[in-house]
Amino acid sequence: MSSLVIEIPTIADQALGIMKRVIDENEKTQKITDQASGPLPLASALSDFFQLASGLEQEEQKPESEAISELGHYTLDLLDRLASQIWHLDIHDQRDNMARLFVSLAVWFARHNAVQDNLQATADSFAILVNGEQDSDELANLSRFIDEVLESASDEIKTDEDKSDPWRPWRVLNLNSGVAATRALDTQLMQTTFEHMERRLPYDLPGFFADGKRQMESQDVPEEVNQLISQYAEKWPFNSPH
Repeated sequence: MSSLVIEIPTIADQALGIMKRVIDENEKTQKITDQASGPLPLASALSDFFQLASGLEQEEQKPESEAISELGHYTLDLLDRLASQIWHLDIHDQRDNMARLFVSLAVWFARHNAVQDNLQATADSFAILVNGEQDSDELANLSRFIDEVLESASDEIKTDEDKSDPWRPWRVLNLNSGVAATRALDTQLMQTTFEHMERRLPYDLPGFFADGKRQMESQDVPEEVNQLISQYAEKWPFNSPH
């Protein structure tokens, strides 16, 4: 998998390719008949955003957090609409492209001081990319990208009061950050990521480290990686239910 480039021209090209696929498919099938909410208005809205974002990227001063946060919420909603159209049109070859688009924009907004409260699709997209990646360097990059997005999450998401949903973005993002760091076999990154997880997601750590230890013991990995996982597994012991 090629590296993600967190720059608007590259992200815009990704969106254009996906949008063109949707427009072409709908022209053939005519499944989306409401012109007001169809692919063409969505393409226009995305084009307007990328023109604006390109200007922001070239300016020395960043907009205020509230303004960029509102823009982020609006833009990720546009991507949700695009994903919905892909589903409605029964398009199966754009899943990874959409994941890269969600992730790239979420990281871009994080770097522009946005507070992000719409992270469900972003979390799912990171999971897709982490699960599909084999390159150690790219896994390390994904872990760092996730950390940037986690730091930009809204206070409501960070508080993580309702733990009833195992697929909530805060949990999915944190766990995949740990998975990516571990699979990257980078002990320094693992240490940093695990320290963040201790603060952000302590309730899940016994199971996470127990599973990580089992997997590392069955694979040919550097001894220092095994030692670090074992150290944290002892620190956060897993008590299986009887």
